[in-house]
Amino acid sequence: MKPIVNLAELSPEEGRKFVNSIDYVFSDMDGVLFLSNLLLEGSDLCIEKFRQLGKHIAFVTNNTFSTFEVIKTKLQKHNAREHEVITPPVIAVDYLKSINCPTDIYCIGGHVLKDTLTKAGYNIVDIKFGDLEESMPSLKDVCFQFLEQAKDVGAIVLDLDVNFKLMQAEGAILLLTKNPNMEFLCVATDLSGPLTENIEFIGNRFYVEAIERISKKKCTVLGKPSIKLKDFLTERFNIESSDRVLFIGDA
Repeated sequence: MKPIVNLAELSPEEGRKFVNSIDYVFSDMDGVLFLSNLLLEGSDLCIEKFRQLGKHIAFVTNNTFSTFEVIKTKLQKHNAREHEVITPPVIAVDYLKSINCPTDIYCIGGHVLKDTLTKAGYNIVDIKFGDLEESMPSLKDVCFQFLEQAKDVGAIVLDLDVNFKLMQAEGAILLLTKNPNMEFLCVATDLSGPLTENIEFIGNRFYVEAIERISKKKCTVLGKPSIKLKDFLTERFNIESSDRVLFIGDA
C-alpha cells in the first residue's frame, strides 16, 4: 500500500505531477460536497477546476432518500450532467438487467428504491403483516403465507428502510434458506450517515449482517465501496487504468 500523502503539503511541482497523474475524479456527496443540504464551501469551485483541467467527473452516492432528479438538481452548482450522477437505484437496475433477473423482487428499502425498480419494470413483493401475535403458530403462518406469495421472486435487494421491522429481515432469510442461489443484493451497507455535524443516523448494516449470518449467504454489494460499483464505473466511463482515478470520500 502506498503511503498516505497530505496534498496540502505538496510543493507546486508535486501538486502538478499529482493532478497530471489522474484522468477521472469521482466524488462522494454527503459529507464531501454537502453536509445535509448545505453546500460545503469551495466544493463547487474544486469540481469546476477539475473540469477545466479536462478531468472526467462523476458524483457517486449511497443516498437513497432522494430521487435521481432531486440529487441532480442539488448538484446544479457543480454543473452535473445526467450520466455523471451515480445513485444506488441506478446501479441496482443496471445490474438486474445485466443478469436478466425475473421481474419479481423482494426489496427492503425506501420508496425511492422501490419506485425506481417499479418504473424499470419490476414487481415489488412485500411481506404483509400487521401487529404480529406473539406466538409460534402465528409466526409460522405469516412465514408460510409469505413463501407462497414470493414463490416467483428472482432477487432480494436490500437498502436502508427507516421503518424497518424484524419480519422484513425474516422474509429475506426465508427466501435464501429455500433457495441459497438466489441473487442477494445490497445497494449499500453503511453503518451510519451524517445528518448534521454532530448527528449520525444508523444505517442498514445491522440487519444486513444479521440476514447474512442466519442465512449463511453473503450479499453482493452494489454501492460504495464494492467491486460491482468499480465494474459499473469502469464500463460507464471507459476506464482503462484504475491508477488514473481519484475517488474523494469522507471516510
